[in-house]
Amino acid sequence: MKLLIDVGNTAVKYAIEQENSIRLVKEGDIDWQKLTAIICSQVGKGDGLQWVQRQTSALGMTLEQAHVSASRAGVTCAYPTFQNLGIDRWLTVLAAHNLYPAQDVIVIDSGTATTVDVVTAEGKHLGGWIVPGIDLMISSITARAERVFCDDNTPFAEEFAKNTPEAVKNGALAATLGLVHSAKQLLNNESALVLCAGGYGELIKNHIESAVFDDLLVFKGLSVWWKNPQ
Repeated sequence: MKLLIDVGNTAVKYAIEQENSIRLVKEGDIDWQKLTAIICSQVGKGDGLQWVQRQTSALGMTLEQAHVSASRAGVTCAYPTFQNLGIDRWLTVLAAHNLYPAQDVIVIDSGTATTVDVVTAEGKHLGGWIVPGIDLMISSITARAERVFCDDNTPFAEEFAKNTPEAVKNGALAATLGLVHSAKQLLNNESALVLCAGGYGELIKNHIESAVFDDLLVFKGLSVWWKNPQ
């Protein structure tokens, strides 16, 4: 039984992998005595991991930290200086190719930032983009433009807005969806699979035909990384 840890920019999430099945768990529900491995992906500062490190040491185990490499699990990294690629992006790419090995995949992960990465059916990572996440788009424009405002009650919609909160929210959604359309054009493959993850992943999935939402994508990437040392 493996403990998988995802340290993001705003939260630390935990999952258990057992018999090729991954499920989210809370801190207090971890059965430390049954663990055979502890694997971590760290984008954020990870201050909250100190207690995990103490538990790991007490068990005589090592907290294994996932890292980016030039290639792994059949995927080659697009970055010549591969160390500069975020580990969260690398793990989503590894997971995408492992889950859909015969397809070109566009991964869009929308959290604090929205990232887009493309991996081909041959396992070639083509690179991607980083833009502000939907919440960050909204907060930045409302903070800096005096007469622009938003609210929590206005839903996101893929349509022209008739008031300011709609204009802000629908604009942020349209900008995010535009990333996917641009990626398909650059890839020259309109039928490429769109794989969505992150806090706004399900929203994005609902606005893209045949897209797939996977809220365990980073954890699945951690598992692929651990199982494929080359």
